[in-house]
Amino acid sequence: MLRNIVLSTLRRDVYTKPVAALLAVGWAASVALASLGSTFAAVVTAINMLSLISSLVAMVGSAIFTAGDREGLLEVYLSGGGRPRYAAARLVANAVVSALLALAVSAPYVAVRQIAAPLAAALLASVPSAIVGTALGLAYSNRAALAAVVVWAALALLYDVVVAFLSLILPLGDVAILALQLANFVTLPSILATTAVDPYLLTLGPLGDFITAHWGLGLAQAVVASVYAAWLIALVLFYADTARRLDL
Repeated sequence: MLRNIVLSTLRRDVYTKPVAALLAVGWAASVALASLGSTFAAVVTAINMLSLISSLVAMVGSAIFTAGDREGLLEVYLSGGGRPRYAAARLVANAVVSALLALAVSAPYVAVRQIAAPLAAALLASVPSAIVGTALGLAYSNRAALAAVVVWAALALLYDVVVAFLSLILPLGDVAILALQLANFVTLPSILATTAVDPYLLTLGPLGDFITAHWGLGLAQAVVASVYAAWLIALVLFYADTARRLDL
Protein backbone atom coordinates (compact mmCIF):
# COMPACT_ATOMS: atom_id res chain seq x y z
CA MET A 1 0.00 0.00 0.00
CA LEU A 2 2.80 2.41 0.88
CA ARG A 3 4.46 1.99 -2.51
CA ASN A 4 1.15 2.53 -4.31
CA ILE A 5 0.41 5.71 -2.35
CA VAL A 6 3.89 7.12 -2.99
CA LEU A 7 3.70 6.38 -6.70
CA SER A 8 0.19 7.79 -7.07
CA THR A 9 1.24 10.92 -5.19
CA LEU A 10 4.27 11.49 -7.41
CA ARG A 11 2.27 10.85 -10.56
CA ARG A 12 -0.77 12.91 -9.73
CA ASP A 13 -0.73 15.19 -6.69
CA VAL A 14 2.71 16.78 -7.07
CA TYR A 15 1.53 18.37 -10.31
CA THR A 16 -1.49 20.14 -8.81
CA LYS A 17 -1.28 23.90 -9.30
CA PRO A 18 -0.56 24.89 -5.66
CA VAL A 19 2.25 22.37 -5.21
CA ALA A 20 3.75 23.09 -8.62
CA ALA A 21 3.64 26.83 -7.91
CA LEU A 22 5.32 26.39 -4.52
CA LEU A 23 8.04 24.26 -6.10
CA ALA A 24 8.64 26.92 -8.74
CA VAL A 25 8.94 29.59 -6.05
CA GLY A 26 11.27 27.31 -4.09
CA TRP A 27 13.52 26.79 -7.09
CA ALA A 28 13.67 30.51 -7.79
CA ALA A 29 14.52 31.23 -4.15
CA SER A 30 17.14 28.48 -4.14
CA VAL A 31 18.84 29.96 -7.20
CA ALA A 32 18.71 33.45 -5.68
CA LEU A 33 20.20 32.21 -2.41
CA ALA A 34 23.01 30.45 -4.27
CA SER A 35 23.84 33.72 -6.01
CA LEU A 36 24.48 35.38 -2.64
CA GLY A 37 27.73 33.47 -2.26
CA SER A 38 29.10 31.29 0.50
CA THR A 39 29.80 33.83 3.22
CA PHE A 40 28.62 33.12 6.74
CA ALA A 41 25.61 35.45 6.51
CA ALA A 42 24.60 34.06 3.11
CA VAL A 43 24.69 30.45 4.34
CA VAL A 44 22.63 31.25 7.43
CA THR A 45 20.11 33.07 5.25
CA ALA A 46 19.92 30.03 2.97
CA ILE A 47 19.35 27.76 5.97
CA ASN A 48 16.46 29.86 7.23
CA MET A 49 14.83 30.44 3.85
CA LEU A 50 15.10 26.88 2.51
CA SER A 51 13.84 25.54 5.82
CA LEU A 52 10.76 27.79 5.70
CA ILE A 53 10.05 27.09 2.02
CA SER A 54 10.40 23.34 2.46
CA SER A 55 8.16 23.47 5.51
CA LEU A 56 5.48 25.30 3.50
CA VAL A 57 5.74 22.92 0.55
CA ALA A 58 5.53 19.90 2.86
CA MET A 59 2.56 21.18 4.86
CA VAL A 60 0.49 22.38 1.91
CA GLY A 61 1.50 19.43 -0.27
CA SER A 62 0.71 16.81 2.36
CA ALA A 63 -2.69 18.39 2.98
CA ILE A 64 -3.46 18.29 -0.74
CA PHE A 65 -2.12 14.76 -1.17
CA THR A 66 -4.31 13.45 1.66
CA ALA A 67 -7.44 15.33 0.62
CA GLY A 68 -6.94 14.08 -2.93
CA ASP A 69 -7.38 10.49 -1.80
CA ARG A 70 -11.09 11.16 -1.43
CA GLU A 71 -11.37 11.50 -5.19
CA GLY A 72 -11.90 7.81 -5.86
CA LEU A 73 -8.84 6.37 -4.11
CA LEU A 74 -9.77 6.41 -0.44
CA GLU A 75 -12.25 3.55 -0.72
CA VAL A 76 -9.67 1.44 -2.55
CA TYR A 77 -7.03 2.11 0.10
CA LEU A 78 -9.39 1.45 3.01
CA SER A 79 -10.74 -1.77 1.51
CA GLY A 80 -7.19 -2.92 0.85
CA GLY A 81 -5.85 -2.42 4.36
CA GLY A 82 -8.34 -0.76 6.67
CA ARG A 83 -8.23 2.59 8.44
CA PRO A 84 -5.08 2.09 10.63
CA ARG A 85 -2.97 0.74 7.81
CA TYR A 86 -4.12 3.47 5.42
CA ALA A 87 -3.46 6.21 7.98
CA ALA A 88 0.05 4.91 8.64
CA ALA A 89 0.84 4.42 4.95
CA ARG A 90 -0.41 7.89 4.02
CA LEU A 91 1.66 9.50 6.77
CA VAL A 92 4.86 7.72 5.72
CA ALA A 93 4.16 8.40 2.05
CA ASN A 94 3.66 12.10 2.70
CA ALA A 95 6.89 12.26 4.73
CA VAL A 96 8.81 10.54 1.91
CA VAL A 97 7.35 12.72 -0.84
CA SER A 98 7.84 15.87 1.25
CA ALA A 99 11.49 14.98 1.77
CA LEU A 100 11.88 14.47 -1.98
CA LEU A 101 10.29 17.87 -2.60
CA ALA A 102 12.60 19.48 -0.03
CA LEU A 103 15.51 17.88 -1.85
CA ALA A 104 14.22 19.25 -5.14
CA VAL A 105 13.80 22.75 -3.69
CA SER A 106 17.36 22.71 -2.31
CA ALA A 107 18.95 21.13 -5.38
CA PRO A 108 19.98 24.37 -7.17
CA TYR A 109 21.62 25.75 -4.03
CA VAL A 110 23.47 22.53 -3.22
CA ALA A 111 24.59 22.07 -6.82
CA VAL A 112 26.12 25.55 -6.89
CA ARG A 113 27.45 25.98 -3.36
CA GLN A 114 28.13 22.39 -2.22
CA ILE A 115 27.09 23.24 1.35
CA ALA A 116 25.02 20.65 3.19
CA ALA A 117 23.58 22.65 6.10
CA PRO A 118 20.73 24.32 4.13
CA LEU A 119 19.77 20.96 2.65
CA ALA A 120 19.76 19.38 6.11
CA ALA A 121 17.53 22.19 7.39
CA ALA A 122 15.12 21.69 4.49
CA LEU A 123 14.87 17.94 5.05
CA LEU A 124 14.42 18.31 8.81
CA ALA A 125 11.72 20.93 8.27
CA SER A 126 9.78 18.76 5.85
CA VAL A 127 9.02 15.92 8.28
CA PRO A 128 7.03 17.63 11.07
CA SER A 129 5.28 19.82 8.51
CA ALA A 130 4.28 16.72 6.55
CA ILE A 131 2.73 15.23 9.68
CA VAL A 132 0.69 18.35 10.38
CA GLY A 133 -0.30 18.68 6.73
CA THR A 134 -1.50 15.08 6.63
CA ALA A 135 -3.67 15.65 9.70
CA LEU A 136 -5.11 18.79 8.11
CA GLY A 137 -5.82 16.86 4.93
CA LEU A 138 -7.85 14.35 6.90
CA ALA A 139 -9.72 17.01 8.86
CA TYR A 140 -10.38 19.55 6.09
CA SER A 141 -10.94 17.61 2.91
CA ASN A 142 -12.39 20.57 0.98
CA ARG A 143 -10.17 23.33 2.36
CA ALA A 144 -7.03 21.40 3.23
CA ALA A 145 -4.62 23.67 1.35
CA LEU A 146 -6.08 26.84 2.88
CA ALA A 147 -5.95 25.35 6.37
CA ALA A 148 -2.30 24.38 5.84
CA VAL A 149 -1.35 27.88 4.67
CA VAL A 150 -3.06 29.44 7.71
CA VAL A 151 -1.33 27.07 10.16
CA TRP A 152 2.06 27.54 8.51
CA ALA A 153 1.72 31.33 8.45
CA ALA A 154 0.78 31.39 12.14
CA LEU A 155 3.81 29.31 13.08
CA ALA A 156 6.39 30.64 10.64
CA LEU A 157 5.48 34.29 10.21
CA LEU A 158 3.50 35.39 13.25
CA TYR A 159 5.06 33.33 16.02
CA ASP A 160 8.38 35.20 16.14
CA VAL A 161 6.54 38.53 16.06
CA VAL A 162 4.46 37.48 19.06
CA VAL A 163 7.54 36.26 20.94
CA ALA A 164 9.36 39.52 20.24
CA PHE A 165 6.35 41.52 21.42
CA LEU A 166 6.07 39.50 24.61
CA SER A 167 9.76 39.96 25.33
CA LEU A 168 9.22 43.73 25.19
CA ILE A 169 6.22 43.93 27.52
CA LEU A 170 7.07 41.08 29.90
CA PRO A 171 10.24 40.51 31.95
CA LEU A 172 11.17 37.35 30.08
CA GLY A 173 14.62 35.95 30.77
CA ASP A 174 16.89 34.10 28.39
CA VAL A 175 15.58 30.73 29.52
CA ALA A 176 11.97 31.72 28.82
CA ILE A 177 12.82 33.11 25.38
CA LEU A 178 14.79 29.97 24.54
CA ALA A 179 11.84 27.82 25.64
CA LEU A 180 9.49 29.83 23.43
CA GLN A 181 11.81 29.38 20.45
CA LEU A 182 12.05 25.63 20.98
CA ALA A 183 8.28 25.42 21.39
CA ASN A 184 7.84 26.07 17.66
CA PHE A 185 8.64 23.02 15.54
CA VAL A 186 8.89 25.17 12.40
CA THR A 187 11.96 27.04 13.69
CA LEU A 188 13.77 24.05 15.20
CA PRO A 189 15.29 22.69 11.96
CA SER A 190 16.91 26.03 11.08
CA ILE A 191 18.28 26.44 14.62
CA LEU A 192 19.70 22.92 14.57
CA ALA A 193 21.25 23.32 11.12
CA THR A 194 22.67 26.73 12.01
CA THR A 195 24.70 25.23 14.85
CA ALA A 196 26.67 23.31 12.21
CA VAL A 197 27.97 26.52 10.61
CA ASP A 198 27.78 28.88 13.58
CA PRO A 199 29.60 27.21 16.49
CA TYR A 200 29.30 30.34 18.66
CA LEU A 201 25.60 30.84 17.80
CA LEU A 202 26.26 34.46 16.88
CA THR A 203 23.12 34.57 14.74
CA LEU A 204 20.94 34.08 17.81
CA GLY A 205 22.25 37.26 19.43
CA PRO A 206 22.04 37.44 23.25
CA LEU A 207 20.26 34.10 23.24
CA GLY A 208 23.27 32.52 21.54
CA ASP A 209 25.59 34.03 24.13
CA PHE A 210 23.46 32.53 26.88
CA ILE A 211 23.47 29.07 25.29
CA THR A 212 27.19 28.91 24.61
CA ALA A 213 28.04 30.29 28.07
CA HIS A 214 25.83 27.88 30.00
CA TRP A 215 25.68 24.79 27.78
CA GLY A 216 28.34 24.82 25.10
CA LEU A 217 27.76 23.86 21.48
CA GLY A 218 27.61 20.08 21.99
CA LEU A 219 24.94 20.20 24.70
CA ALA A 220 23.00 22.85 22.77
CA GLN A 221 22.88 20.61 19.70
CA ALA A 222 21.80 17.64 21.82
CA VAL A 223 19.03 19.64 23.47
CA VAL A 224 17.67 21.03 20.20
CA ALA A 225 17.84 17.59 18.55
CA SER A 226 16.03 16.04 21.53
CA VAL A 227 13.30 18.66 21.39
CA TYR A 228 12.95 18.06 17.65
CA ALA A 229 12.57 14.31 18.27
CA ALA A 230 10.02 14.99 21.01
CA TRP A 231 8.04 17.16 18.61
CA LEU A 232 8.01 14.37 16.02
CA ILE A 233 6.66 11.90 18.58
CA ALA A 234 4.02 14.36 19.78
CA LEU A 235 2.90 15.16 16.24
CA VAL A 236 2.66 11.48 15.29
CA LEU A 237 0.49 10.85 18.36
CA PHE A 238 -1.65 13.85 17.43
CA TYR A 239 -2.02 12.51 13.90
CA ALA A 240 -2.94 9.04 15.15
CA ASP A 241 -5.65 10.51 17.37
CA THR A 242 -6.95 12.63 14.50
CA ALA A 243 -7.11 9.63 12.16
CA ARG A 244 -8.87 7.56 14.82
CA ARG A 245 -11.58 10.13 15.52
CA LEU A 246 -12.41 11.29 11.99
CA ASP A 247 -14.83 9.50 9.72
CA LEU A 248 -12.72 8.53 6.74
